[in-house]
Amino acid sequence: MAVVAFVVLVGGGVLVWLFAVADSSGRTASSLPTYSPLRTPPTYSREPLSPYSPSAPTTTYSPPRRYYGAIAVGGRGAIGRAWDYSTASAARQHALSKCRDSGCKVLTSFVNGCGAVAYNSGTRRYWGGHGDTRSEAQRNAISNAGGGRQVTWVCTTR
Repeated sequence: MAVVAFVVLVGGGVLVWLFAVADSSGRTASSLPTYSPLRTPPTYSREPLSPYSPSAPTTTYSPPRRYYGAIAVGGRGAIGRAWDYSTASAARQHALSKCRDSGCKVLTSFVNGCGAVAYNSGTRRYWGGHGDTRSEAQRNAISNAGGGRQVTWVCTTR
């Protein structure tokens, strides 16, 4: 008797087809196994999916606090200064209220920085300026005045 086998790899196992060919006496090898796994196939269990729920961020961004300031000057040289106000309009109002002269005007307002006022004796005018530092604000005011001297300055908290 002769036996013919076909081997096929399927899902981690081996599938064997055996064909028995009868010998001259007519006997077949029907007692041979038809499946022979080489290893146990893997099993999978599916866990239920939970709905997506994004987690809250661990840190949040909060912008830096804004501090406003202003400088007002009157016709005869009176000065009103304000710094560390929560709004620009509040800083301007406070600077005007501190200016003890008639015709006071806000010459500069700024946020998280400095303001300065310069006087040009050639034009007899006051000019405002602002910058990140006291010296930048003073240079800006003198430049805006076309020369002259620095009169006052103020900086906010940063």
